[in-house]
Amino acid sequence: MFAGPIIAREVLTAPRSLRYYLWRASFACFLFILLWTAWQSIVGWQDVRELGLMARFGGVLYGMFAMLQLTLMLFFAPLSTAAAVAYEKDRRTFTLLLMTALSDTEIVVGKLIAGLLHIVVMLGAGIGLLSLCALFGGISFGQVMNLFAVTAASGVAGGAMGLLVALWRDRTFQSISLTILMVVFSVTGVELFSVFFPGLRLWDVPVEEVLNPYRAMIAVLYPASDQATGLVRASSLVYIGVRLTFAALIVTFGTSMLRVWNPGNNEPREQGDEEAEVVETLVEVEEAVPAEAAAVGATIGREGTPGRSAAAAVAAGGGDGGDDGAGATTGLHVPRRTHRRLAAAPKPYRAAWANPILWRELKTRAYGSRPLIIKACYLLLFALGFGFFENLSRGMEQPLATGLGMIPVGLAILSLVLINAQGVTAITSERDTGALDLLLVTELSPGHFIYGKLFGALYNAKEMVALPLLLAFYLWWTDRLGGENLAFFTIDYLLFCHFAAMLGLHDAITYTSSRTAVAHSLGTIFFLMVGILLCAYLIIFSDREFGRQLLSFMIFIGAGSVALFGSLGAKNPSRAIALVALLTPFCSFYCIISLLNGDFLAALLVSAGVYGFALMAMLVPAVGDFDIALGRTNAIQG
Repeated sequence: MFAGPIIAREVLTAPRSLRYYLWRASFACFLFILLWTAWQSIVGWQDVRELGLMARFGGVLYGMFAMLQLTLMLFFAPLSTAAAVAYEKDRRTFTLLLMTALSDTEIVVGKLIAGLLHIVVMLGAGIGLLSLCALFGGISFGQVMNLFAVTAASGVAGGAMGLLVALWRDRTFQSISLTILMVVFSVTGVELFSVFFPGLRLWDVPVEEVLNPYRAMIAVLYPASDQATGLVRASSLVYIGVRLTFAALIVTFGTSMLRVWNPGNNEPREQGDEEAEVVETLVEVEEAVPAEAAAVGATIGREGTPGRSAAAAVAAGGGDGGDDGAGATTGLHVPRRTHRRLAAAPKPYRAAWANPILWRELKTRAYGSRPLIIKACYLLLFALGFGFFENLSRGMEQPLATGLGMIPVGLAILSLVLINAQGVTAITSERDTGALDLLLVTELSPGHFIYGKLFGALYNAKEMVALPLLLAFYLWWTDRLGGENLAFFTIDYLLFCHFAAMLGLHDAITYTSSRTAVAHSLGTIFFLMVGILLCAYLIIFSDREFGRQLLSFMIFIGAGSVALFGSLGAKNPSRAIALVALLTPFCSFYCIISLLNGDFLAALLVSAGVYGFALMAMLVPAVGDFDIALGRTNAIQG
C-alpha cells in the first residue's frame, strides 16, 4: 500500500473487531440522546408555534455538538497516539520496529495515522446527525463543514503532540501524564499569552483566535459576514493552516529525533549509583582474589610445581588491563578513578518494609527517573489557573457562584485524571515489561500488592492530591468558601482521589491490553466528570425546569449506566459492579440538583455513599479474588 505498511495493517485489522463498530454506533446514539435532551430543555412537550424556535434550537444544538466534539478530540486524539507508542515501548516491540527496513518517516507518520484512525472514524460518524442542525435552520452546511475542518485540524495537531511526547519518554505514565498536561497548557498558555499581548494579530486575525481551539470554535459558531470565504471562514483558514503547520513541524522533529531518543536513551534510571555499586564489588573481588590465590599457590607448591603454575597464571591474569605494580587482578578492567572510591565506606543496603510493593513505590524510582517534569508542568498549570481565578475574581463577593467557579473545579478534575493515569499505569507497565509474572510467583499476599499499588499511586501523585485541598483552604481563609463547605469538599475530594486511583487499578487488572485498559479507565473518568458538567449546563440553560427534561435525562443517564457496566464489569461481572454502574450516574445527577439548590449536605452524603460503595466494589474483589483477576487460575483473560 502506498501509505506504508503500518497504516495498511491498521486499516486492514481495525474493522475486524466488533468494538470498532460499537464505538461508532455508541457515539452516534449518544449524540442523538443529547439532541433529544436539548430539545426537552428548550422546547419541551409543547407544540412548535413560535416563529424561529426551530432555528434557535438548531443553533443551540450546533454549539453544543461543536464544543463537545472539540473537547473529545482534544482529549482523546493525543492520548490515542501517545498510548499507541507507549504500548509498543512497554512490550519491547518498538525496538523491533526500528530494526526493520522502514524509514523513520514511515514509522512516525504511520503511528500518527494509526493512532488517529479510530478517533477520525468516530468524528465522521457524527457528520450525518450534525447536518440535521442545518435542516432546523439558523446555520448553514458551510458552517457544519467549517466545524469539522477546525475539529479535525485540532485533532491532528494534538495527535502529533502526543506522539512526540511518547517518542521522547520511555514510561507509559510519563507519556500519558505529559500529554494531558500539554493539552491543558495549549489552552491556558495561549490565554496567558493573549493577556500579555492583547492586540497581537496574525494575518488580520487575533492571535488567541488562531492558537486557542475553543476561541477558534466560538468564531466558527458566530461568524462575521465580512470574513466569510466560501465554506470556511478566513479566520478558520488561518487556524487550520497554523495547526497543520504545527503538526508537520512536530512530525519532522520527531522523525529527526527518533533514533536519538530510542531505544531507551532518555531513562538513566539510577545508572550512576548502580554502576558505582558494581564497580566497588568488582574492586573488592579483585583485591580478594590475589590473596586467596597466593595462599592456594603456597599450599599446592609444597606438593609440586602445579601450585606455582597456578599462582603464576593468576598473577599474570591482569597484565593487560591493570596498572604497573598494582599486583595480580581478575582480568576485569576497572578505571583508575574507581580506585579512589574505595576510601569511602560502602553504602548500606536498604531494608524493605513489611509490604515490599509499597516500599518500592515510595522509595524507588518505579515510574522513571524524571518524574519532576510532570510535577513541574502540573505546578505551572495550577499556578496559571490560580492566577486567572484571582485576577478575574477581584471585587466579587461570591466568585464561586459564577462561571469562575469552573476554574477550581477544572483543576480538581485535572488532578483526578492524572491520579487515574498513575493508577492504571502502575499495573500495565508491570504487565508489559514482564515484571508482573515475577510478582505472581512470589509469596506476596493480594493485600500487599493491591494496597501497595493503591497508596503508592496516591503518594506518587501527592502534589495532585494536596494542591486542590490547599486551594480550598485558601478560599476558606479569604472568606470565599464556608467552613462547612470546606469540610464537605475535603471529604469528597479525598474519596474521589481514592476512587480514581482504584478505578485505574481495576481496569488494569480487568484488561490485559494496556491500550484498552488506559482507554477504559480515562474514558470512565472523562464520562463521569464531563458528563456531570454537561448535565449541569443543560439544567442551568433551561432555567432549572427539571420536569420537562426529566425523561430525557433518565434515558441519557441510563445509557451511561449501560456503558459504565460494560467498561467496569464486562470481564469480571458482579452484582456490586452492576449496582455501581446503575447508581453512580443517577446519584451524580441528584448531586448536581442538590448543589444547584444549595443543599450541600445531601450532595455530600449521596456522593460519599455511592462513590465509597464503588471504591469498595472494586477494592474487595481485587483483594479477595486476586488469583482470578490476575490469571493465576484458568480464568479466561480478555
